[in-house]
Amino acid sequence: MVAARMGVVRPMKSSLLCALALALTSTACGERPVTKKGDITPADVIAGAAQSLDHFESGEGKFAVDFPPPWKGNYTGVAHADTTNGSRFILDFRFKPDPSWKVDPRTLLAIRIFTPDAWAKASARPGPAIGVKLKERGADVFVVSFPSGNPYKTGTPAAELFDKMVLAVMQPSDGVPLRLTPR
Repeated sequence: MVAARMGVVRPMKSSLLCALALALTSTACGERPVTKKGDITPADVIAGAAQSLDHFESGEGKFAVDFPPPWKGNYTGVAHADTTNGSRFILDFRFKPDPSWKVDPRTLLAIRIFTPDAWAKASARPGPAIGVKLKERGADVFVVSFPSGNPYKTGTPAAELFDKMVLAVMQPSDGVPLRLTPR
């Protein structure tokens, strides 16, 4: 999992991880209708009726992700080939701390792309899940992985913002945990 490469981490509440799994599973199964980009107008955002999302396009991965407002300006995306459990691509979304905090960037979440066969094998293996399936399109299965905890010292500005960003995706106010659109 992503957290294994991050060093020392402090655990997140298991109830949060259960809530994420439940929310992602229900979203991935199509129980909630997809919101089209054009459904939300600038007037909705100004009136507070809708959130202004931070849009990220991955040309290499051929997908787009819309993150909640706390993510804006606080992350970078690092794409590269990956073979973890049969995946073929990964996009690491890394925390971008304030330079004055003097801490290293760490992974907030990762999106891997598997073939359907590779995902079937990876998801059936014993042990902790590598992630949660978000979407499937043709020969691509998009899977999200979260760190098992916060790598920053409790009570620091970095730890607080890291938690806020992860929780904004795991338990969003609008009920949609992560918006991924295959391209």
